[in-house]
Amino acid sequence: MNIKKTVTIFVMMLCSTVNVYAEGSRIGFVNINLLLQKAPQAQAATSRLEEAFGDRKIEVLDFQKRCKKMGEDLEKEGAALSKQQKQRKLLKIRSCSSELKLMDEEYGADLRIAQAEELQKLQKLVFKMVDRVAKDEQFDLIVNESVIFASPRVDISRTVLNALKSMSGNGDNGASVETAQ
Repeated sequence: MNIKKTVTIFVMMLCSTVNVYAEGSRIGFVNINLLLQKAPQAQAATSRLEEAFGDRKIEVLDFQKRCKKMGEDLEKEGAALSKQQKQRKLLKIRSCSSELKLMDEEYGADLRIAQAEELQKLQKLVFKMVDRVAKDEQFDLIVNESVIFASPRVDISRTVLNALKSMSGNGDNGASVETAQ
């Protein structure tokens, strides 16, 4: 009986302490996905990727058109060609298709790596900005999308987005993550 009473008193004290602490706490919510999509630094990263990979994309598409044209030419001229000529053209088409597949795979792999690097830089910047806003506005706890419900009253996503935009307006499109500290 004595242990039961002690445990009950301990639980009651713990609950009352949590309530007192919760009343003085300031909790905020942030939508990280929104920030990663709408931040000017995200748009700058997309532009950098398009600039870096645009020529390769065009090269792959041009090579694809050449391979397709070779197949169309064989269809058109097929009846007039000898068996040996058809075999040579088919071999060239297969070779072209294999080379195209390899080019496309290399392009895709390189693009995914570059996208992952850009995303990592952007995430680091966004997290630092969330941290800065939380400290500046004296939040005790910031939660993200994992929460089932968050009142718009505690959503600081727009505040962080505005901070990212003002940072971008200063000519920094995320190139220097350290300035967000």
